Amino acid sequence: MNSTTSSRKLIEKVSSDNQVLGFDLFSSLTYMAILSRGGVGRDRLLEYCSRQRYATSIFFEYIHLMARSMGMEYTRAFQEVAQRTRASRIKSLLLRFSSSISSGGNEMDFILQEARAETENYSNDYERNVENLRKWTDAYAAILVAVTLIMVVSQISSLLGATNQSFIYLMLFTLIGVTSIGVYLIYKVAPYEKVTYDPVVGGTTKTRERGRFFFVVLGSTGFALAVLAFVAISASGTSPIQAASVGFTIFGLFLTPSGYFAWRDANTVSKIDHELPMFLRAIGSTAGSAGVTLTEALKRIDTKSLSELRIHVERLRARLEAQLSSSESWETFSKETGSELASRTTRMFVDGVEVGCEPGQIGELCSDYAQNVTELRAKRQLTASTFSFLTLAMHGTMALILVFVLEVIRNFNLRLTEVMEGGSGEVTASFEMPSGVQAPAGISIPRETEISAGLDVFAISDLTPIMYTIVIAIGILTVANAIAPKFAEGGHNLKIVTYMSITSLISGIVLFVIPKVTTALLSI
Repeated sequence: MNSTTSSRKLIEKVSSDNQVLGFDLFSSLTYMAILSRGGVGRDRLLEYCSRQRYATSIFFEYIHLMARSMGMEYTRAFQEVAQRTRASRIKSLLLRFSSSISSGGNEMDFILQEARAETENYSNDYERNVENLRKWTDAYAAILVAVTLIMVVSQISSLLGATNQSFIYLMLFTLIGVTSIGVYLIYKVAPYEKVTYDPVVGGTTKTRERGRFFFVVLGSTGFALAVLAFVAISASGTSPIQAASVGFTIFGLFLTPSGYFAWRDANTVSKIDHELPMFLRAIGSTAGSAGVTLTEALKRIDTKSLSELRIHVERLRARLEAQLSSSESWETFSKETGSELASRTTRMFVDGVEVGCEPGQIGELCSDYAQNVTELRAKRQLTASTFSFLTLAMHGTMALILVFVLEVIRNFNLRLTEVMEGGSGEVTASFEMPSGVQAPAGISIPRETEISAGLDVFAISDLTPIMYTIVIAIGILTVANAIAPKFAEGGHNLKIVTYMSITSLISGIVLFVIPKVTTALLSI
């Protein structure tokens, strides 16, 4: 298969969702705007853009390939690629680029104008998605509470004999469906962006590597031990609720180390991203005003104000002073920070200086790009952090309600069994027709009547299936309430482990404490 056919198929595989491609398109146009300021020609501009690790790079790679290898005119090449593009925003950009070339307009002015327009579009789309995220997180909480209360009503109805256990199973499947849809909707409405940098070749931050290691080793071990403990304790005749409390607690404890390192890594990346604009502006202004190289500019900037970036900048400076490869040194800098924003901005800055752009101007552009991204993420974090705390609190509350109602039913069932065993299953009552009360015409009622009323309305049955159903429901809530906050916040997938460890421990504590507290309360 030749490269033309391969590129064409890759183009057709690119997502058609404008929201998914928004961050990459924003980065690509900013990168093109920086290079165009250095007077880079059309061929080199497309070549540089095709080297980037963006989803949109394949379009420019195919255009460059058609123009250089096949001798096709750029106007036609842009049009051909636009026809195969499914995303409307990318297609519109390529067609406008083709029209600008055919009309003989200034390419640098066109690119700068498109970059400014895309900055506004991306910011508006991001803020709109954050607002949608706020609405759907509230809806997720409300729907989850409603389904949980329906399960509680079904539990009580089964005790009264109004419904059978199959209705509870139906409510369990409803809970699965509603939580799945809720988590999926949060995933879709949340802004799509890549926060962490994980290169295909080479390592990443030590904190992230430790989190992955503990998740693979301790996470799998904890899950296996939790399942074995649940099966063994349940087989010994102990209540499934108590067995599940041990299983959830073991699993949560084994996930805690990995969750802790994932939490540290996320906080470190967030702090690095906030320091990036100041670092880029400082190195750009120093290199531009003093007319020195980037290596010399790194020596002159003051890193005391960079709490998280300081050690990474010092290591970068040591590599450059040792005359190691500049591209490899900056790539190592991106790997050590673990930030996708650091990787994109430093590549923009280094490539811009390489093609002859003025460092101070390029540093300002890269700084504005990083500042815009961090400010938008701060707005998202405000909504996501509130939802995360609400979800954890709601998870504990829902688990508490389910277990509390189940324990009330179980204790009531035990008392009812004792009463029926002591009274042979019947309650006999005698009453006498009050004096002065006349019976209706044609109806004869004795003065004294003995009524035998059975208590069959309170169906005495084995509650073990219902207990297993509640355990499964709490397990579903444990998983869903760990995934939903991660989708709302974004970032690395290890964040799920952080929330999973918390929700598992909450579930284990509730399953262990609430039965004992309920029994103590009912025995008073």
